[in-house]
Amino acid sequence: MHKSLTAFLGLVALVVGFLITQQIRTVSALQHTAQVQEGRTLSKLVEAADRTNVQTESRLGAIEARLALLRHLPNVGILKSRVNQVRPLAGLTRRGGAGIVVVLHDGAGHLFPGEPPALQLVHDQYVLRVIALLSSVGAQAISINGQRYTATTSIYCAGPTIRINGIPYASPFVIKAIGPTRAMMAVLKHDPDIQGWSQLVSIRFHSARSLEVAPYSGLISFSLAKPAKIGG
Repeated sequence: MHKSLTAFLGLVALVVGFLITQQIRTVSALQHTAQVQEGRTLSKLVEAADRTNVQTESRLGAIEARLALLRHLPNVGILKSRVNQVRPLAGLTRRGGAGIVVVLHDGAGHLFPGEPPALQLVHDQYVLRVIALLSSVGAQAISINGQRYTATTSIYCAGPTIRINGIPYASPFVIKAIGPTRAMMAVLKHDPDIQGWSQLVSIRFHSARSLEVAPYSGLISFSLAKPAKIGG
């Protein structure tokens, strides 16, 4: 009986040892497989990065070649002069002078029962309305929270913020405009929309003898627009 028990225990120990060994081998194999997969993934990423670098270098070479040709054109001086003339109109130069400052801030008053809190938020249409009014009376340069307003500037609500040139900003919104001070003050003061929104949010504006508006610093790209041919 004692010998049978000893033999049985020995068999159990042998089986347990075998199972532990197999488990260790399995874990080791899984780790090795994971390492191989990670290595393959990294290899693919490196290959993709190499291809991107080659394509970028090729595009850069083509651009440099085109620039070299442009430098030797006989009318390159005229082209530079025209570019310098339109840079201020495109918002690519710093502007200074007299103007006004408009500050739009979320409301802090008490709402009537049932009124949504969104009524006290500054919305994109408020900012767009102010810019439209200032532009209509001759504003020469406008910025919103330091972002230069240009022909391609996008202004739209994104939750509790407003994205300007793709960058989210929260209240307050500070609009600086250089131009005819009296006309800009008057158009804001007498606009019915501004008067109505002032009951929900804070809209304040004042004149300034000296303002500075920074140039547009983002990328200039047109994904859909193409140059139009003038004339025949």
